[in-house]
Amino acid sequence: MTATLPEAVVAAKSMREVAEELRVPEGHRVEIIGGTIVVSPTPTGMHGRMLWRLASMLLPYVPVGYELEDHLGVTRTPESEDFAIPDLFVAPTAVLETWRSTVPPTEVLLVAEVVSRSSLTMDRTAKRAQYAESGIPVYLVIDPFAAELAAFSDPSEGTYRAQHAVGWSEKLQLPEPLPALVDGSQFPTLDTRPGS
Repeated sequence: MTATLPEAVVAAKSMREVAEELRVPEGHRVEIIGGTIVVSPTPTGMHGRMLWRLASMLLPYVPVGYELEDHLGVTRTPESEDFAIPDLFVAPTAVLETWRSTVPPTEVLLVAEVVSRSSLTMDRTAKRAQYAESGIPVYLVIDPFAAELAAFSDPSEGTYRAQHAVGWSEKLQLPEPLPALVDGSQFPTLDTRPGS
């Protein structure tokens, strides 16, 4: 869902202030992607299970002094109001120990998103562009709809110059700075979902 606000409201406050003051239904979260306030539902249980499996694969490769995070937002640039809340990302512990709700992108090593029905376009295009513009070295997409794992890397001028994708039953070797091996066979296929 995208929230469109009257110009008078937006002019009086910053986009970030408006986003922080929005009253959204329980179980929803707010992001600012490409200058648009986006309200999305909380991920499903299977979405969470997929993230836990991914975290277990990434953890052995996380450098000392860095941690996995799944609650904070990452700003587009240190000065930007735009921010996304990645499903999972890796950043220095010192950066994550904040009382703020977002962190700057400058030290984030990797962001990961699990595509869901409500985030198809957002995860595949809008967030990819935002993360590339932010200079985040690796963007990992776990896409159960395409039965695919994709790693985007080498950000330059708002785009990722390298992409490597594998099918669901294969393993994906992530590039530096987090050269983890992600095993696609550990993620459920859509045909394991009731009612899909």
